[in-house]
Amino acid sequence: MKEKVLTLPTPFGAPLELYKNTWGNPNNEALALVSGLHGDHLQGIHLNLQLAQFLDSVVEGSHPDYTLKGQVISFPVVNLNAIQCGSRLAPADGMDMNLAFPGNPQGETTEALASAIITHTAECYWGLILQSAPPHYEDAPHIQTLQLDSSTKKLCRNLKLETVRQLKPSPAHKVTLAYQWQQHDILTAILSSGSPRTVNIQQCETLFQSIIHFMKAEGILKDRRKIKTNTTTKPHFYPPENDVSIFANTAGMFLKEVKVGTPIEKGQTIGEIRDLYSGKRLEEIIAPTEGFLLTLRQYPIVYEKEPLATLLTAKKSWRNILPWSK
Repeated sequence: MKEKVLTLPTPFGAPLELYKNTWGNPNNEALALVSGLHGDHLQGIHLNLQLAQFLDSVVEGSHPDYTLKGQVISFPVVNLNAIQCGSRLAPADGMDMNLAFPGNPQGETTEALASAIITHTAECYWGLILQSAPPHYEDAPHIQTLQLDSSTKKLCRNLKLETVRQLKPSPAHKVTLAYQWQQHDILTAILSSGSPRTVNIQQCETLFQSIIHFMKAEGILKDRRKIKTNTTTKPHFYPPENDVSIFANTAGMFLKEVKVGTPIEKGQTIGEIRDLYSGKRLEEIIAPTEGFLLTLRQYPIVYEKEPLATLLTAKKSWRNILPWSK
């Protein structure tokens, strides 16, 4: 069911309206799905709409194998004006939507939207935020969390994605939706994939199946079919100290030679930087360690000391550290 939850006046034209979709029994535990916090994160919006079509068909009986047992609350398009402009930030006030929480119902447009999101999701049991990489980068599909306690690990295992990255704590996290959800005891995860302003259908399908599996595992969605999978996805949990950032030492044009979502060997060539005037190779970018290539720069023009890639390294076992344990 589509419902208008907020109307805000705008300086020109029609007022700004915020809608949510709701399915299922309001007396049962609820899952919140939020996308479009940034106007250039189109992949999360596409994924949310794909889920909306699926849930509509389940409720209408077009998917007779499925029954919705819990409740799902979806905000597919939060920052509508930014989306219409193709802008990451809200054009009305220039604010970053994901740095405006918990918001203020009497504040600026972005603060009022943030307040409405918190109000309508505060009683949910789970919360999933659908996003893309920062501008100029691409993410492999993965889960981001602010903490890795047992409940969060269970949530991640039920999502059936191989890569789980715990974000480094920072003061900015306290004004994000993920942090504010956690303050309301909502089990929270961020699903990130792709690049801004683009939609990767294959990545969306991967995350779509991930969320469907999660809903079945948590009892939100019942599948009457007796399906047994032969493969079990075991997530790899990466704490902040396992992040390895690779930077440019020179300015120029970065030409990549690898793809996100692939394993990288120590000493492997990530790409090269060429001079913008002569075309000469200024620098070869070499992986300092082995790891999983999580994030890679897509926009090729780079400055000195600018990040090019993020590797997630495997956590060493104590057996590899203590000589007498070998």
